[in-house]
Amino acid sequence: MSEAPPEPVNLTGVRRGLMIGSGLVLFAFITCHLVNLALGLHSVALMDQWRWVLSGLWTGPVMRIVLAVALLVHFISALVSIYLRNTLRIPAYDMAQLVAGILIVPLLAPHVFGIMAYPALGLVATYDLVLRFFWTLSPVDGLRQVVLLVVVWLHGTIGVYTWLRSRDGSARTLRVFYPVVVIVPVIALLGYVEAGRQVIPLAEGGTGYVMADDPNGAGPKVSPETARQIVTAAKRNGRVAGQVSLVLVVLAFAARAVRIAVQDKGRVQVNYLGRRKAAFAGQSGQTLLEMARLNDIPHANVCRGRGRCGTCRVRVLKGEDHLPPPDARERKVLDHWNAGPRERLACQLHPQDGFLEVERVVQPDYSDLDYAQTRARGGQVAGETS
Repeated sequence: MSEAPPEPVNLTGVRRGLMIGSGLVLFAFITCHLVNLALGLHSVALMDQWRWVLSGLWTGPVMRIVLAVALLVHFISALVSIYLRNTLRIPAYDMAQLVAGILIVPLLAPHVFGIMAYPALGLVATYDLVLRFFWTLSPVDGLRQVVLLVVVWLHGTIGVYTWLRSRDGSARTLRVFYPVVVIVPVIALLGYVEAGRQVIPLAEGGTGYVMADDPNGAGPKVSPETARQIVTAAKRNGRVAGQVSLVLVVLAFAARAVRIAVQDKGRVQVNYLGRRKAAFAGQSGQTLLEMARLNDIPHANVCRGRGRCGTCRVRVLKGEDHLPPPDARERKVLDHWNAGPRERLACQLHPQDGFLEVERVVQPDYSDLDYAQTRARGGQVAGETS
């Protein structure tokens, strides 16, 4: 008896796994950084005492590589996601996350290269030195840092929120997640402002708190001219890195436009039955959920088309013979909900051509709260048709 052939690798699942994994690493990093900033409500000295635990955790040889790989993998995954998008008509959540993701590298690059220049200048990048630079020498860079924190936190929280709410026990987890995502950035920004007041000279409106430039008594080890060259190079490298990232994003959008323009555009006639009837024509290559969005057809989709929640399920009434079979990821979600043999996920279903008649399994006005409560109970989704 011959062995069954192995299932093909689900590249979409691998890509999503890499994006989620790298995103969680980056979210842990920014959380540690914000908590460290929040200690500025007490003093700059306390920020530096905990710097080796919170921020310094990521500066070791191993974690530095982990962080760099996570940033690279996440950025490449984002470029691939842009290329694979069939439509830019997406929910506001996704649009905010997309825009924030595009801005992260251009905003982050100057800061990264600036911090990398400190050892070359013979300095330790303590919070005292960095804060004095942001608040007294270059307020514009300080403002950019605040914008960076807001953008990264916005991007990260939307991603983690989307991931959490499609998992079992999400109702309990989200009850903790909601207050944390509000409290952490607020106290971090308050800590940043209070620390700024401590390092600004008293004559300029600050509190006049001062620390030594180097706790070990070692001053800069380079000449003023060399220091100027190092700083200039750091700024230039940060600017170039940001520009390159924006060019790559533009190229991803351009490649996406070319892909859509040259792909075979078969026509699919779709009829929605049930409480809210609709009929429209779609193009092959798009998912059924994307077709519905483009034609303003209401459709429940708690995970916003990521194939995790199962709320976009439809029951295929006609045209099933022309549909591609569900892959392993879709089958896993369908099995979780004990879906019938003719049920499919609208966000994973790619009709090729012909006629398709479906009805929604979950009502389109189904809310996130309903979903979270249902997952916590482990029961059937409220509003499902029998």
